Amino acid sequence: MSNVYIGYEECKKNYYKVQRLYNQILEEKELLFEKTQPKSTKFDKICVEGGKPSNSFDDYLVLKDKKQIDKRLNEIIKISEDRKKLLDIKEKELRESKEWIDKIYVYKYLDKYPVKKIIHLVPYEEAQIYRKLDEIKKNIINK
Repeated sequence: MSNVYIGYEECKKNYYKVQRLYNQILEEKELLFEKTQPKSTKFDKICVEGGKPSNSFDDYLVLKDKKQIDKRLNEIIKISEDRKKLLDIKEKELRESKEWIDKIYVYKYLDKYPVKKIIHLVPYEEAQIYRKLDEIKKNIINK
């Protein structure tokens, strides 16, 4: 039987990846918005503006629309919600697993129990628990 914690780790990795993308789009929106904020006037340079006067907020709206930031944000929010649902399903599946290695993973990484407490919850001695934790780390790193 395959270990459920490996599937959980993959779902968690995908969820965090979507969160990073969401953050990047938000930063892009913030940078565009910063351009609309008033700036101090510089008197040390000669300023000649020709043509039509520009409105920084209008420029912001045009750029935001051109880059489809709001559309991308809405899409990434939906994807993030779906990834979170999947992660919650995998966590439930993981917590219900009968495999001892999955239980050790839950106790150590989700519930944050120290090994001294895990000893009383599983039929292994301390050294065996450490070996199982090493196995978990190797499997997580290799995925």
